[in-house]
Amino acid sequence: MPTTVEELGPCRKRLRVEVPAERVDAVRKEVLQQIRRHAQIPGFRAGHAPEAMVIKRYASVITEEVQRKLFPDEYARALKETALKPVGLPKLDAPPCQPGQPWVFTAEVETEPVFELGEYKGIPVKKKVATVQEQEVESMLQGLREQQAEFVPITNRALAMEDFVRVNYTGTAEGSALMNLPADLRRFAEGNNVWLRMAADEFVPGFCEQLVGAMCGEKRQVQVDFPANFPPPLSGKKATYFVEVVEIRERRLPALDDAFAKQQGAENLAQLRERVREALQQSLAREIENDMRQQIVTNLLDRITFDLPESLVAQETREIVYDVVRENTLRGATKEQLEAQKDKIFGYAFKNAQDRVRLTFILDAIAERENITVTPEELDQRVAELARRERVAPQRLRMELEKQGRLAEIEDHLRVRKTLDFLLANATVETTTN
Repeated sequence: MPTTVEELGPCRKRLRVEVPAERVDAVRKEVLQQIRRHAQIPGFRAGHAPEAMVIKRYASVITEEVQRKLFPDEYARALKETALKPVGLPKLDAPPCQPGQPWVFTAEVETEPVFELGEYKGIPVKKKVATVQEQEVESMLQGLREQQAEFVPITNRALAMEDFVRVNYTGTAEGSALMNLPADLRRFAEGNNVWLRMAADEFVPGFCEQLVGAMCGEKRQVQVDFPANFPPPLSGKKATYFVEVVEIRERRLPALDDAFAKQQGAENLAQLRERVREALQQSLAREIENDMRQQIVTNLLDRITFDLPESLVAQETREIVYDVVRENTLRGATKEQLEAQKDKIFGYAFKNAQDRVRLTFILDAIAERENITVTPEELDQRVAELARRERVAPQRLRMELEKQGRLAEIEDHLRVRKTLDFLLANATVETTTN
């Protein structure tokens, strides 16, 4: 069965497949008998119409069904014969098959790249030697205290920096109210019952400092200059705010003592400190290990280059663009700001998409060569971890993942992780304090 391959470009081939006439006729005979059994032709009972009449009446249906039956097996045979590994669905050119003649069709396909892995064991990696500093322990303890802070109403003293204040305000610029601002900037025009932390970087620079000394119920006029890095139309403008101080609260932290430690589940403060230190050390160890994995990734991408299937890069680029736009939108970026940055966003997405797709092929090739697989038990364990995080039953989550087609995605992620673990275990590690 002659099959030829035409090179159309990197990772793109055209298969020409010729199916022998006897194979076409054999399938045509089967299809004809199936259709004849149910054919509805006036004057004849189903299954009793003359074959010639059935062929004439159902010619196009017969041809379509013959090709539908022939294509999967013949396409699979051609891929096996040529050792091509397609990416995605083929683009077909299949003229109608004719009785007594070979059927020739072509399939334009994108294929997986062919490349040399080279030596991937012994990749040089630098391991940072670092320990948790006492100030980091104190900072985390301070964070725990802040989580348990009380906000006490203040009525017997004036407003001070680091207090929390509830205010009503309206703003004007150049004598006119700040109107028609984009949605993400409207809070700079006016606000009612807005809580602010009295800090230099809160709201607009210079705003909070001018409220120091105010009492509850007091009204003040505040002059500010919007910095040049503020988004237009506010950047560089002078503004006046008419502010009413509604409520003042002081943040009071619990004492750092044994009683506080017991609230955190420790027997005493010494044990709490040790638990905090251990948690920070584990986090630091993960950071160091992730840094070493990233060094391995960088080494592979720098050393192994090859052409990529355009469709996979395009799909990955779209997904990265979507993520970037979504994240920036959640941070308050406007459509206009995103539009102004579209070329930069696309360039970033395209470069990262190329790296991701190339790394996937490299790690898949290493995993295949080293027979790295994900066991059913490992997949179950990962699903159970996700179920605990989302507070659902593991079996229910598994069913949802299967329905969404995401179980294979999770398995792929685990395989990638195991492959990177393998490369790290076989790397040449140099410890460094830098």
